Amino acid sequence: MALGAGLEETQRRAATAPIHIHQIRTALLQQYKGLIYDEDLKGYDQHGYEQRFLSRALTAAAVREVTGCDHKSAGVSVIDGEDDQGIDGVAVTEGTQEVWLVQAKWSDDGKGKLDTNGAHKLVAGLRLVEQRSFDRFNDRLEPIAARVNAAMHDARLKVTLVIAVMGVGTLSKETTNVLEDARKEFNGLGPVLEYRVVHAADILRQIREDLTPEPVRVTVQMTNWLRRHIPLTAYQGTVPASNVAQWYKAYESRLYEQNLRQSLGTTPVNSGMLSTLENEPENFWLFNNGVTVLCDQLEEEWPGRRRPDEPVHLHISGVSVVNGAQTVAAAHRAMEASPEAVEDAEVTVKVIVVDKNVPDLAQRITQTTNTQNHVEERDFIALDEVQAMIREDFMLSLQKSYVFKRGEPDPAPDEGCSVVHAAIALACAHRNSELAVRAKRDTDLLWERGSRGAYPRLFGERPSSFQIWRSVLVHRAVGTALNEERQRFQKRAADVSQRGDLLITHLVFQLLDQDHIDDPEFDWDAALQEVPALTNRVLSWLIHHIDTEYGSTSFLSGTLTDAGRCKRLAELVLRDAQREGVIPDLPTIYKATKKSKRKPRRPNAVPTLVDNGSIKNGTPVRLRLWNKPEIDALTPWLSADSRRGEATWVNDRTRCLVWAVDGKAYSPTRLVLNLYELAGWQEAPVAVQGPARWTLDGSVTLSDLARTLHDEQTERE
Repeated sequence: MALGAGLEETQRRAATAPIHIHQIRTALLQQYKGLIYDEDLKGYDQHGYEQRFLSRALTAAAVREVTGCDHKSAGVSVIDGEDDQGIDGVAVTEGTQEVWLVQAKWSDDGKGKLDTNGAHKLVAGLRLVEQRSFDRFNDRLEPIAARVNAAMHDARLKVTLVIAVMGVGTLSKETTNVLEDARKEFNGLGPVLEYRVVHAADILRQIREDLTPEPVRVTVQMTNWLRRHIPLTAYQGTVPASNVAQWYKAYESRLYEQNLRQSLGTTPVNSGMLSTLENEPENFWLFNNGVTVLCDQLEEEWPGRRRPDEPVHLHISGVSVVNGAQTVAAAHRAMEASPEAVEDAEVTVKVIVVDKNVPDLAQRITQTTNTQNHVEERDFIALDEVQAMIREDFMLSLQKSYVFKRGEPDPAPDEGCSVVHAAIALACAHRNSELAVRAKRDTDLLWERGSRGAYPRLFGERPSSFQIWRSVLVHRAVGTALNEERQRFQKRAADVSQRGDLLITHLVFQLLDQDHIDDPEFDWDAALQEVPALTNRVLSWLIHHIDTEYGSTSFLSGTLTDAGRCKRLAELVLRDAQREGVIPDLPTIYKATKKSKRKPRRPNAVPTLVDNGSIKNGTPVRLRLWNKPEIDALTPWLSADSRRGEATWVNDRTRCLVWAVDGKAYSPTRLVLNLYELAGWQEAPVAVQGPARWTLDGSVTLSDLARTLHDEQTERE
C-alpha cells in the first residue's frame, strides 16, 4: 500500500472512533435542526427520531461535500422518506449540468456501509430520474425537479451517485459490481455516470473546517525596509503605529493565534508602552522591541519605486503576531484615546513567510522572540498542538469553550473552562496525590516538563473533552460541598476544609467510579450527586487523621503542602472513607457553636494580597454576584457584554483591578459600586464587600485568598 493511501486509511478509521462519532453526531443534529423536513418523523420516540434524522443530516452533509453549497441548500436537497425511490438526496451544482444522487447510511458504531440491496435501489432510482419519472417521487423533489430535468437534457450532463456512509467507506466487491454495471450501461454515449463515496473522515473534516475562521489578512505599510529570501522570505522595517492599531481593530485576539499568550491587559510594561505612545510618540520606536508577524502568503505592492528608501505595502494572509501582542494592543488603545499623538509613533515590524516544509521553525521563532514581557512556563503550552486539539474537542463534543493562552478571558463557569482549571482538576483526579499537592503549592508547578514534570502526566495522552470537563465539574462540586461543610466546623477543622481543598478533591475522585468519565453516553450527573456525601466523609476522616498522625497542634500549612505527609494521609483516609456511614467523632471544640458564628477579624484584602505578591500582574479576575437581589439586578446588564464582569489584576495597594471595558484601574469595591450605577440598580446598597465579589478562578475570591494568607501568617507567629 502506498504511503498516501495508508495515511488516508488511518484517517478514515480514526474518524470512526467513539469520540469522533459523537462529535459528528452532535454537529449534524445541531447544524441541520430546522433545515431538513422531519414532519414524518414526529411519531417516533427520541432514539427513533434521531436515527432517521441523522441519516438525513448525513445526506445533507454529503451534498455539501460534493457541491460546496451552504447548510440551508443542503437541507432542502434531502428527499429521504416515503416514495424516495432509493434516493435520499438530489442536488444540481449551481451553474453546471452536474446532478448528484445521494444515498446515506448512518451508523452509531461507525460501521455504516452500502450493501447490494441498497446499491440496486439507488440504481433503480437513477433509472426513474433518467426517464424523467419525477411523479414517482415524493413532493420534496418538486422544487428542484425542473433543474434536474434541464440538466438531464444537456449534452454536458454528468451524473454522480454519492454513497454517504458513517463508516470507513470501503465498498464490497458485490456492491462495486452493481455500481460498475450501471456505470457501463449508462455511459454508452460517453462518460456521463460516475460514483463516489463520502465517508466519516470526510464529514469530520467538513465539520472542523466549519469551525475554522477565515484567515487573518492585513496590510503592512513599511518603510526603511530590508528584504531577505534565505532561509525564509522575510521583510523588516518601520511601520506606523496607527497601521498596527488597524490590525487589532479588525481582528483583535485572532491576531495572536500562534502566540504564546493573548494581550495581558494593563501590566507595568504595557502601561509604560501606553504612556510613551500618548506622551512621547516620537520615542516609541526607540523604547519598543517591535513586532514579529508570521504569515502564509505575502504579496508586495509598490506605491513608488522598488527601493529600500521607498515604501512597500505588504498584503499578507494567514497572519499571526507571535511576538509583540502587547505592543499591538497598546497601539490600538492609544489610537482610541489619542489618535493625533499616535500618528507620530512608529514600530519595528518583522514579517516572515512560514515554510510549511519546516513545521517546527514557526514554533522556534515564537519561542525565542518572546522576551519583552516576562514569559512564564505556562506560556509555552500555547505551542503544544495538544491544547489546540482539546479546544477543538470542546467545541465539537460539548459546544463549550476551552482557553489555554495567558491573557484570554476565562469562559463563564457554565460555558467552559481554562487550561488552569483543567490542569488543577486533572491533577486532583490523578491516582497519585503528589500532583494535587503540587497544584496547591503553586499552579506554575503544573506546567513543568521532563520525566518528572506534571504537564506530560496530565496532558501527554491528550485527555478527551469529556474527561476534562467532568473532572472540572467534580472539582467545582467538591468546592461547593466544602463551602457547606465549613459552616459545621470552626478553628482547626474549618481551616482543614479550606487549606486541604485539593487533597480532599483528590480523595473524592479516588472514591468515585472514573471508569466511564470519558464515555459520552454515560450519565455523569449521577456521579456528581455522590460528591457532597463523599466530601463529608473525606473531610471528617482527614481532620481525624491529621490530628492522630501529626498532632492536634501541628502546622497545617506544612502538613498539607508536604507530598510525603499527604500521601500517608491519603492512604489512611481512603481506607476509612470507603466504609459508608462511618464517620469519626471529632472533638467538640471543632464543631461550630452559636458563639463561634461571630466572624473572625477580616484582613484588609488588597494590601494583604499585594504585600504577599500572591497574584501576578495580568491575572484575569471575574465578578461573582453575591445574592439574589444583586443577581436579578445585574445579570441582564452583564449578559449584554461579557467584558462588564471581567477585570485584570495589577499589584497596586489601592486600585488593583483594571476593568476590561474602559481599561481604567479601580479598587474592588469602587468597581462594584460603578457596576451598580451603570446597570441602573436603584435599590443598590451603599456599602459592599468588593473583594468578596471578585474571583480568580470562578470560586476563590480575593477575600478568601487574603484570609488564607492572613491565617497562615498568624499560624507562623
